[in-house]
Amino acid sequence: MKKTLFHSLTFPPDTISTGMIVSEIADGINSELNNVEVLASSPQYNIKSAESFNHSEEILDDGIYKNIKVHYIKSKLRKFSNSSRFFQWIDFNFKSILFIYKNRSQYDNILIFSYPPTMNLVCIFTSKILKINTVYSLWELYPEIAEKLNEQPNKILKLIFKFIDNYALKNVNQVVVNSDELKNYLINKRKITSNKIKVVNHFSPFKKSDYQPNFELNNIFYAGNTGRPQNLSSFLRYFEKYFPSEWQLDIYGAGQEFNILSKFSTENIRINSYLERKELENITKDIPFALISLDYEITFEGFPGKTFDYLNMNKVLVNFSNPNSAVSKLIDKYGLGFNIDLDNPESLERKLQDMKNSDEINKIQENIKYFLQSISNKEIAFKSYLELISSSS
Repeated sequence: MKKTLFHSLTFPPDTISTGMIVSEIADGINSELNNVEVLASSPQYNIKSAESFNHSEEILDDGIYKNIKVHYIKSKLRKFSNSSRFFQWIDFNFKSILFIYKNRSQYDNILIFSYPPTMNLVCIFTSKILKINTVYSLWELYPEIAEKLNEQPNKILKLIFKFIDNYALKNVNQVVVNSDELKNYLINKRKITSNKIKVVNHFSPFKKSDYQPNFELNNIFYAGNTGRPQNLSSFLRYFEKYFPSEWQLDIYGAGQEFNILSKFSTENIRINSYLERKELENITKDIPFALISLDYEITFEGFPGKTFDYLNMNKVLVNFSNPNSAVSKLIDKYGLGFNIDLDNPESLERKLQDMKNSDEINKIQENIKYFLQSISNKEIAFKSYLELISSSS
């Protein structure tokens, strides 16, 4: 019997949310098929775990996670400059292709998760050259997101990259996206066949919190990446200008713009280093509101994974992103919190009143409960992926 291979940049013992989600989907499918293996990078974020991998000349180090065999491609810790990061991705993908070619006879399904954007090279190799059933799970869309952030390469490289990405999308067997907005864009702009694309909501890979926040507190927190797409500095300026002085904002993070954010520290704004999930959950257990911040130019191109972690921590969402973004529309559709509009500060007063209205909060909490039970959870997600590979058999 051939096996199903999951291919992801991040995977435990890295505790990055994207890798944790992949691990839970793999665990769910393995519980049904008992034939899953994983190909991933050695830890790039978790320094302590990275040090535990031996330093031999071999490019692979095998391990076990929840009874799943994991092949770790040895990598250096995450780079933060764009050029260094790009070459780190290329190195990882080149070694991935070598591994898959060497072991091509063992797998009849490969699930490839899109971060980093150069994963499309692996998609082309597995689907077009090796003719293996390939499911491409697309979590961020390049080069569109780079264009929105003014980080795109020169025009020729951009056209080449978009051609390669579209070639991958058209040749894989199935494409999975995390929002209707991204699906519609792929259909209308990238001309990908509608019946090839499936929408699967993300979910939190962590155990649901037992803590119930204190909605008497005027406190918001943010936890996660402090990079360019999050554009937290824009929200900090908004917070300083428009939020009443009794409100408190706590940020726990790491990333490209962390040092810039540190300059905003005041009595009402506290900038803290990144915390592991368990410690974060404990230190923020009383805080009622959790911040989603996304650059206003981003709409369908990216979706903040922390959205689902916050809901799993029983937090009400405060969203600072484009009203037309996929995350804004999700919050509106299911009533999961409050969307704050940068271009309409006059509406903030009403939002702040609603954030202290017990009836409104109770309604949102019921909406969150329904959402986690019926729309966004591990079982729904892994069964959706399982259907895709089962239908190809």
